[in-house]
Amino acid sequence: MDLAEIRRKNAATIMQENALDELSFALCLGKDEEQITALLKPGSPKTIPDALARLMEQTFSKPKLWLDHAEGADQSGPSYDLFG
Repeated sequence: MDLAEIRRKNAATIMQENALDELSFALCLGKDEEQITALLKPGSPKTIPDALARLMEQTFSKPKLWLDHAEGADQSGPSYDLFG
């Protein structure tokens, strides 16, 4: 699995943990829904850029580089959902 697919999978995990749809996820990040939808579509040629990956981690209280690891949600350490 390449980095783009790992980031998509982990972004989907964040959305699931926080019970967010793509519009809500985009609003939390201050991004356009169409941009987020295009980035999260499986097999999309678009990739989640580094700056957006770090923003997702910061916004949803994930450790730095969490989005880049295949085991993403299984990493040890605190994990806080947005509404918890």
